[in-house]
Amino acid sequence: PLKFEVNRLVLNIDTEAAGYAQVGFLDENGQPMEGYSVDDCLYINGDFIETEVEWLPTGTDVSSLQGKTVQIVFRMRGSKLYAMQFVDR
Repeated sequence: PLKFEVNRLVLNIDTEAAGYAQVGFLDENGQPMEGYSVDDCLYINGDFIETEVEWLPTGTDVSSLQGKTVQIVFRMRGSKLYAMQFVDR
């Protein structure tokens, strides 16, 4: 579990040509958070040093989760996650 005080999640990731990644947030009980589940996440595909994670319908802004205890779940295929960082933009 973790807490953050910023409004964006960015990844340094390489999904290779046929790979993908999705990211989701879970609450303290391990339940998907509305608007931020792994199924709500747009597919990330490509080689990025700093790409923002985006969900439908909430977009890239994660400020509504600030200060809450959350867990992060990754769904990846053929991907290499080098780093993740919460940033304020």
